[in-house]
Amino acid sequence: MGKQGSPRSPRPDVVNVKDYHTRSSECLPGSDPILGRRLSGGDNNWKTKVALLHDLKHEYGKLGSCKAVYVGKRHLWFRKHVKSIVFMFTLMGSLFLLDSFMVSLFDSINLQNSSPSRTSSDLKHTIHCIDIPILLSANIAGEPGTSGNVQAMQGGRTAYANEEEPPVQMYGRLQNLAYSALAEKELKQEPSNFWEEPWKASLWKPCADRKESEKSGQPDKSNGYIMVSANGGLNQQRVAICNAVALASLLNATLVLPRFLYSNVWKDPSQFGDIYQEEYFVNVMKDEVNLVKDLPSHLKSLDIEAIGSLITDADIVKEAKPIDYLTKVLPLLLQNGVVHLLGFGNRLGFDPLPSRLQKLRCKCNFHALKFVPKIQEAGSLLIRRIRKYDTAQRMLDKQLVGEFLPGSPSKKHDSERGPSKYLALHLRFEVDMIAYSLCDFGGGEKEKRELQAYRESHFPLLIERLKHSKPVSSSELRNLGRCPLTPEEAALVLAGLGFKRGTYIYLASSRIYGGKSRMHSFTSLYPNLVTKETLLTPSELAPFRNFSSQLAALDFIACATADVFAMTDSGSQLSSLVSGFRTYYGGGHAPTLRPNKKMLAAILSENCTIGWKSFEDRARKMIEEGQSVLIRGFGRSIYRQPRCPECMCTTN
Repeated sequence: MGKQGSPRSPRPDVVNVKDYHTRSSECLPGSDPILGRRLSGGDNNWKTKVALLHDLKHEYGKLGSCKAVYVGKRHLWFRKHVKSIVFMFTLMGSLFLLDSFMVSLFDSINLQNSSPSRTSSDLKHTIHCIDIPILLSANIAGEPGTSGNVQAMQGGRTAYANEEEPPVQMYGRLQNLAYSALAEKELKQEPSNFWEEPWKASLWKPCADRKESEKSGQPDKSNGYIMVSANGGLNQQRVAICNAVALASLLNATLVLPRFLYSNVWKDPSQFGDIYQEEYFVNVMKDEVNLVKDLPSHLKSLDIEAIGSLITDADIVKEAKPIDYLTKVLPLLLQNGVVHLLGFGNRLGFDPLPSRLQKLRCKCNFHALKFVPKIQEAGSLLIRRIRKYDTAQRMLDKQLVGEFLPGSPSKKHDSERGPSKYLALHLRFEVDMIAYSLCDFGGGEKEKRELQAYRESHFPLLIERLKHSKPVSSSELRNLGRCPLTPEEAALVLAGLGFKRGTYIYLASSRIYGGKSRMHSFTSLYPNLVTKETLLTPSELAPFRNFSSQLAALDFIACATADVFAMTDSGSQLSSLVSGFRTYYGGGHAPTLRPNKKMLAAILSENCTIGWKSFEDRARKMIEEGQSVLIRGFGRSIYRQPRCPECMCTTN
């Protein structure tokens, strides 16, 4: 069809030619000079239509200039109203930004309802900073900030307890500051200074296995046989083995390969050969100590207890000196030809002790005790999967996983990705430990009732002692550094040290009391949390099920080979042995972080007022003091602090 109002568009109405001329020349805003307008009135006859057609032909050439006049008037109108237009657009933009801000604000509030690290802080800013624990009623499953944690890894297998409880936090304001600081660090390329040890650490080298110029060798005649049945878990048993080696040398005795007592706590029937390589152990130590796998047949039939050769921990004081064994044990050994040390938990002190015996301890711990192949292989898998790909071979890896060493990284990986570092954290927050501490951890009345019930059931002697002693408040205990660190406190320390939110963290622990409700404050800051249960498949873990000491050996490997190892309890045997192993084989590139609980309590007591920069400075100073490169002090564990002439050598 033709255009409306054109000569080919017949109209039933009469169009007044004069009106048309007038309107077409005016080109009023809002009218279309081409389409014109429909007008009423006049006669509807053919002449009028012909006249209209004639006029249209003459006017058609004028429409272009009319359109230009229209456009000019439109531009004039825009110039007159430009301020109003700018104002309207500015107002609309402001309203849009305000709307976006409000949406973000409500989204943040929703996120905070699922994040204790931010919700509590907002509450404290709204009212005032009250340093009290807060229980957050939130649905934890699938919340923001936990996408990388254990619940999202390989079927959601976790080592947590009481996962249905709401999150608990004690330091909401600091959590909020840490959250903001970590967000800022993601935009920066500055790494934490705590991925490396002080340079002086590299001056110490392993040398407990060095050959002496004058070889002492074994005595011509043995004074008898020493049997040791070690109690505790993997790490207590490891200490007992090496103490037994030193004791056998002290008493000129033959050591029967130590056995492990079955514990109702650990519930692990594993024996020496299930965890350590027996033949390797005997071969490494054979030049210093005579070792056999079993008693000779003529002694097996003896009733050890009946002949008075059974020696329990009650018979030997803790941290006993050599003279105690020379006066109490040696006579029985010479008389009966055999003694049986039952328990042997920390029953040999570190000083005073002859240098040759200290060296034997080091050689045993750092060189003779190697895990069996199945533990080495699983440990190698852990390392590979945390780091994402094979990494360069280090002395630490070689000593712990043997022939199952991860291969050297390809140049492609090096150039495209760089090293994949991880931090291992030994988080001690088990129910027995926190119940015994008598501290309050912010879980409210329910937590207090649970811990009191646990104390009454498992620590009757503690309950009896409390009846006759002056009560000490939880705050006093915390200020004295006697309270185990919570997961929340551990996360705040890591944030204060500058570790970025994306840091991969291997968690070594047994069941965390409070489960996810406790770990939520941690994973809100550090979501990339992994465990052996999340890194290994069920079939890969199957050989270790129901063997807690063997599972602990996997934690030992993952912690000892980590780029950084952090502990929350320096008194833990695992933490002590792992840190010593890293000192011995780390070459000055295996830092260990040891928080001072008393210093940290003083810092956290200022939760309501301390600025984040001040928190960072004080946290770093605290850790740096624990990283001082010092020679082992008198009476200190040689397994934890091997920097001494008997274990390590210095280089210039």
